[in-house]
Amino acid sequence: MDIGIPPPQRPTTDPDAALECTKAIDGAVHALVDEAITAGWPPALVFDAVMRAAGHQAAAYLEDPDPADDPATPRPDAALAGGKSRAD
Repeated sequence: MDIGIPPPQRPTTDPDAALECTKAIDGAVHALVDEAITAGWPPALVFDAVMRAAGHQAAAYLEDPDPADDPATPRPDAALAGGKSRAD
């Protein structure tokens, strides 16, 4: 999924790289927040959810920075549910 985030224009070790990254993702975050609020979620819940989701993503990335290179393995609950996950 391409959401239009540009690549870094300076080395990621540059002191201003965090600011550049913030500017790069701002539009995508704005669109996500607007869509959630338009769907009926209260703004305070949306902002809290975005912060929580970012924290979850950070923790997952620290655990496995490149999940795409992991071998495909079926989820244990998928076999029990006839190929469907519990969320299905």
